Amino acid sequence: MAAAAMRSFSVVGSGIHRFLGLTGRCLDLECITSIRRCSNTSYTTYNDRDPAPLFFEDEVQVVLQRVTGMDIDRIFRRRQQEKKSTPPKYQFLTNEEVDEYMSEARVKAESLLQMPPVLKERQPINNILETNTSLQAHHTDKYVFADITFGVSDRNRTILVRETDGTLRSAWWEERDRINQTYNPRPGRNVVMPKLFNDENLKSALARQEYEFVLDRVCAQCEPDSSVYQRVCVCVYDALDTHHHHNTLYSTRHYGPMCFYLAWNKRIDSLLVSLIQEEKINTASDIVYLYQLIHKDCKSAKLNIEHTQHVEFIKGYIEEDCLQRAQVQLALQCYQDLQHQRQQHQHNVTNAHGL
Repeated sequence: MAAAAMRSFSVVGSGIHRFLGLTGRCLDLECITSIRRCSNTSYTTYNDRDPAPLFFEDEVQVVLQRVTGMDIDRIFRRRQQEKKSTPPKYQFLTNEEVDEYMSEARVKAESLLQMPPVLKERQPINNILETNTSLQAHHTDKYVFADITFGVSDRNRTILVRETDGTLRSAWWEERDRINQTYNPRPGRNVVMPKLFNDENLKSALARQEYEFVLDRVCAQCEPDSSVYQRVCVCVYDALDTHHHHNTLYSTRHYGPMCFYLAWNKRIDSLLVSLIQEEKINTASDIVYLYQLIHKDCKSAKLNIEHTQHVEFIKGYIEEDCLQRAQVQLALQCYQDLQHQRQQHQHNVTNAHGL
């Protein structure tokens, strides 16, 4: 096949360009990469109810930011995809200068912890504008009309496709993503969907515990309401929950959305066990509080226990809403026994020193 030829003309005042012969690999509208679902994975997306209003509630955002934490060393660690690392610089600083640098680091850390939005999956585009049979078989290639007017957002950009049978329709989401990336390329995003999101490659990456790398890659490549983005995220979250690797995403921008997903689907029990075993009882209490914010009609929300009473608050959830009661109850009991032993040891040390 000949090299992809592009013929275009400008329509005065509209910024519409037409180009023919999208036969190259990067622009072939017929070779949209299909992403197969991971086997043995139950995809519970946000199709039944829109999660955005709840996710963007002020109280929910505060809780998600609090559970995410801010581990400066972890946030600024060298990442896998970075090719070169900047050599460290050593300076003599006063206490005031150290505080100033730390304040700047916290501001930058907050920007790096900005969570991807949790949205409902977008609906397919099936908008046929007209069918002109006189154009049927006139060309073997499709015509694509793209509005490249400066200042128009990719979301609202007009993109139409004239099929070979004469049908004029709005471009599908996959086609829109490709054309937008062609005219308005974004850093880290490819025109062709990365093979990483294919079933076998994705399972291989998750088996190597490259959870953050996969999530960073899908955030750069896809819109947060696309089917590919949501399926990949669900696959990663399910793998994390199955293998109790929740802490892998701690102090990353993906930890909050993961907690929101688990709370939305009433699957926080494994996360609670992990947090209690790590003695993060405050965070575990916040996860239960997040659960109650999302499911306002749950039984534990009616107990009127302040979530600042961490142990009692978690016990209320265990008694009323917990699905894995034995595991969470055992973890909490071990935590309480350990705290009691520490207090007893401290009391004995104090008495031994006559204090």
